[in-house]
Amino acid sequence: MALLLLENDVRQLLTMDAALLAVEDAFLSLARGDATNVPRQRGVLPGVTLNVMAAVSRRLDAAVVKSYPVIRQDVTVASTSTLLVYRISTGKLDAIMEAGSLGQIRTGAASGVAAKYMARPSSKLMTVFGSGFQAETQVDALAKVLPSLERIEVVSRSPENAQRFCKRVMAKVGVDARAADSIESAVSQADVITTATGSYRPVFDGAWLRPGVHINAIGSNYAEKRELDAVTIQRADRIVADDIAVARMESGDLICAANETELDWSSIRSLGDVVGGLAPGRAADDEITLFESQGIALEDLAVACLVLSRAREAGRGIEIPIQ
Repeated sequence: MALLLLENDVRQLLTMDAALLAVEDAFLSLARGDATNVPRQRGVLPGVTLNVMAAVSRRLDAAVVKSYPVIRQDVTVASTSTLLVYRISTGKLDAIMEAGSLGQIRTGAASGVAAKYMARPSSKLMTVFGSGFQAETQVDALAKVLPSLERIEVVSRSPENAQRFCKRVMAKVGVDARAADSIESAVSQADVITTATGSYRPVFDGAWLRPGVHINAIGSNYAEKRELDAVTIQRADRIVADDIAVARMESGDLICAANETELDWSSIRSLGDVVGGLAPGRAADDEITLFESQGIALEDLAVACLVLSRAREAGRGIEIPIQ
C-alpha cells in the first residue's frame, strides 16, 4: 500500500527546523557516497515544459522521482508538482506526494544550510530580492541559522507585495523587515543577500558588494536567466553549488559570466563537499561567498522521507492499493 499525501499534509508535517536538519544530513550522505542526485531533465514543446528529476539514498532506503510541468509562458513556476517515493529494499512504491510546499520549504532549507557554513555567524542585515513564493522560506531558514539577524531589507517590483511580505515575515520570524529605500544601499550594507526572483537580468551591481557578504542565489535555474552580473561572480572568493553538474547546465548566473569573463569551473565546490568537511565554506571574515542553488532532487528526497515517516506515525494520508 502506498500513501497519498496532499499539500495540506505536507504543510502540517514539515517544519523548517526539521527540514534544515534533513537537508544538511542529505548533503553529508552525498559527500560520503551514500546518496546520489540525478540532474533535472526538461522536455519542451510550445506551451509546455515537463521537468523530471531524481535522487537515491542508501541511508534513507529511498529513491524519489519528482515531476512538474510549467504551462504559463511568463513564469517558470510549476502548475503542479508530484513526487514518488520508492523503497530501495523492496523496490515498491511507498508514497505519492503533492510537492509544491515541499519544494518551497526544501529550497529555503538548502539556503539555510549553505548560510550556516558560508555566512558570517555575526550577520545582522539580510537583503532579499523578491517577495514571492520562494522568498518567504528563504527568510525563515536564514533567521534560524543566523541568530544575530536584526533586520531584513526587501527589494520587490511591487511596493504593495513588499509591504505584505514584510508583515508576514515579521509575524513569522520576529525580525524587523522593511521595504528597501535604495537598492544600492540595501546591497552595500548587507551581510547576507538572497536573490529569489524570476529575473532574466542582473538585479544589482556587483561593485556594490561589501567584503564579507554571503549571497544565496536561488532564482536562476535556466541557462538564459541570471540574477547576478559577471562582476559579482568575479568578486566571489568562494563559489559553492548544490550540484556542480546541474549548475553547469542550468545556472544562468555562472554560464553567462563564463561567456563574458574567465570562470574557472574547477574552483567551484559542491555543498556536499562543504558539509562533509572536504572544502571550507568560508576561510576569512572578509571573503565574499556565493551559493548557487538550482534546487535538486536530493533535497526533495530528504524532506519527503521525513514527511512520510511523520505521516505514518500520525496516521495521516490516504492508503492506495498499489503493489
